[in-house]
Order: sequence, then C-alpha cells, then structure tokens
Amino acid sequence: MTTAPKRKHLSQRRQPAAASPGEASRRRPDLRPQHFLGLKDSTLVPTDTLLQIKDTVIDTVESRAMSVIYGDPGLGKSFSTRATIQQMNPDLILPLDFARSRPGPKDLREELFHQMRLNCKMPGTATAFDKLLREALPRRPYVIVCDEAQQYRRENFEFLRKLWDNCDPQPAIVFVGGREAYETLQSDPALASRIYIRLEILAMTEDEILKTVPDSHPVWRGVDEALLKRVDTQYALGSFREWVKVTKHVIKGMEYFNADQVDDRIIDWALARC
Repeated sequence: MTTAPKRKHLSQRRQPAAASPGEASRRRPDLRPQHFLGLKDSTLVPTDTLLQIKDTVIDTVESRAMSVIYGDPGLGKSFSTRATIQQMNPDLILPLDFARSRPGPKDLREELFHQMRLNCKMPGTATAFDKLLREALPRRPYVIVCDEAQQYRRENFEFLRKLWDNCDPQPAIVFVGGREAYETLQSDPALASRIYIRLEILAMTEDEILKTVPDSHPVWRGVDEALLKRVDTQYALGSFREWVKVTKHVIKGMEYFNADQVDDRIIDWALARC
C-alpha cells in the first residue's frame, strides 16, 4: 500500500464564477460525500483511510499524474475521495460518474465535454472529439475523477491514458474502484507504467474500530468495547458501510425498546435485521 509521504494541505478554495441557472443545474453533479442510507448525525472522522486517500489525491493533483485507489466495497474509498475534493475548486473537478453500467469511451468523451461546459457543437467523430479534448484540457488544471472504475472497460482506461499522454500540461486523473479496476490497469504495461500511486484500502482493524466508531455517531458513545468488538466480529468485519447499516438498526432498536443505552439485547435485535 502506497501513500504520500506527508500530510498535505490544499490552498484556500476559490469561489467559482456564477453560472447560469440552467447550465449549472443541467450537468454539474453533487460532489459532496453522501452518508450511506442518509444516516443522520454522522460525523466525519479523520481515519487512517481518509488521511491516506487525502494524501494520495493531493499528491496526484500536484503532480498532474494518474493514480488508483482500490479495494473491496464499503471501505470508504468514494466517500473519502469526495471529502477531499470538497476542498478544491469545483469547476476544476471533472467527475466521470455514470448511472449505466459498463460505459464506453463515447460516454467518457461526452461527459468530459459537458463537465468542461465547452461552448461549441459536440464533434461527430471520435478523432475530432479527441482533438477537441486535447486542446481544451490543458487550458486549466483539471482533475478527472473516475469513480466506480471497476465498471470501466479496458478501452476506457486506454482512452484516458492516450488523452493524458497527449495533453500538455496534463490533467490529474484519479481512478477509484474495486480490485477489478486495479487488475485491469496492472494487466496492461502501458497503463501500469503510468500509474503514479497505487493505494489499496483495507478493512478497519479492531483498534481502528474502537477509536473510530464511538466518534462516528452519538449512539455509540460510551458503549462497552466488548459490544463494539462483537458487532465487528459477527457482522461488520471492518467495513464502514456495514457499520452504517448496524448503526441505523441500533437507532431503531433504541426506539423499539425505549432504551437509552446500547446493550446486548439491542445488538441482538439489530444484527438479526442485517
């Protein structure tokens, strides 16, 4: 697992110029980190995962490089990446997020066109489109964020690699996804040789659980460590997402039993619903 050597700080976020209401609402996605299941009262805890991802994203942006953040589902990769880019100028973030599975290079070209708000007609051929993107991307220090990159076909990675190769200066590109994304990148020497940082995200350890969970939501504050260990061993296994599920059910259990403290009865009830 590779991380940047030291904690870095982003410069003060610049307020973007106002866009027309129609333009802003038509294409710009919501880049804020979203708590799974809309869990209220959650607190963003500076975990090792968050700090490692922050270092990786910042180092990649400063170096105008390509990096990959990968790991199993539910470990906080997308959430932490979004939390980091919140400190950047949103007009420079080009998120390639797709509702459909298995997008192709055509989808990537069109999304980049819309995200950069290019004031021209969309080209009709791949060659003309690529020429336009190669001219437009170097004009500003853009950051291309490819979330759910395990959905990408190999030709998507090749398209972005060739685009990156032919831009001067180059955009930063951050791939975020499952192990399939990492394996695809590694299987092609031309792609693998261009990856600046490879950051594998692992499940939280028991010590990290005991430090993080009580600070993540008020319902866990003051709860016996043995109960936290039990939840993680029997169900959550160090996954942020699974802990959110349990937390949601524990809150319901507190209401159901009219209790003011988490105990074994509530844990039993919550785990039975997971």
